[in-house]
Amino acid sequence: MTRKYLLVVIAIVALLGVFALSAHASVVGRFTLIKGKVDVLKGGKLPAIAAQVQDGVETGDVIRTKSGAKAQLSMVDASVITLAPESRLAIADYQYNPARGERRAVLRLFRGLVHTVVNRIIKTEEPDFLMETHTATIGVRGTDWYTLLGPNSTGVYLPRGILGVSSNLPTVPALLLLQSSQFTQIIQGRQPSLAQALTPEILRMLDRLMDTGLTDGGLGFGQPARGTGAQYQTPLTMPGSPDQKILQQTIPPVLVPQHQAPPPVQSAPVQPGPHGSPH
Repeated sequence: MTRKYLLVVIAIVALLGVFALSAHASVVGRFTLIKGKVDVLKGGKLPAIAAQVQDGVETGDVIRTKSGAKAQLSMVDASVITLAPESRLAIADYQYNPARGERRAVLRLFRGLVHTVVNRIIKTEEPDFLMETHTATIGVRGTDWYTLLGPNSTGVYLPRGILGVSSNLPTVPALLLLQSSQFTQIIQGRQPSLAQALTPEILRMLDRLMDTGLTDGGLGFGQPARGTGAQYQTPLTMPGSPDQKILQQTIPPVLVPQHQAPPPVQSAPVQPGPHGSPH
């Protein structure tokens, strides 16, 4: 009897372990398109695993597209995420409960260009779908937008929907409400630039870059440029590309702060002594 009881306990513990592993590593999306070399860092760790169509992705995974490659993911909430060549995206968190109408999604873009379409709108007080970069936090409420990463800036281009865009620094609290057919740029440590009109020309450029990539020679955003020194490749360094001028127009000018000289220190007037001489 004791032996039979022990076997039952072992079976239950093993079953609970399987359930725990399944809950921890649940699939939150699958690859629906792969072009070229695409790999996944499971849990964000090496070794990289070559991605195949219908492979699942889980919370903690990092997706990487190589030069000339492209990938598309269909998520459990029907959102669609497309990575341009030379991009890197982490699934920091992805929870979805359709029965309770709850979602918590956090994506982190480390490099490149990503097109995101959030098809299902869940009415919550706070955005339940976030995109984070090195300079910005983007709160989503059902929309279609492009996130373009530069060495010191993030471009957010919104064909349709509503986005709340802010700096990722708590010391820069300003929030920009971006509307359909607008775009903004968030430079490191600054509030978002004023919303500008998203023209058909810019949209066509973004669609082209989704297929061709972002830089000449496969350097990618945020990577050291060729040559000496620690200079970084700018987002617009694409020699010979017809999109060079169009992209340049979307970047706001960087204003150099004017440092004013401090006012001269004024010493207190000398008071005469009791006999007319100064102290």
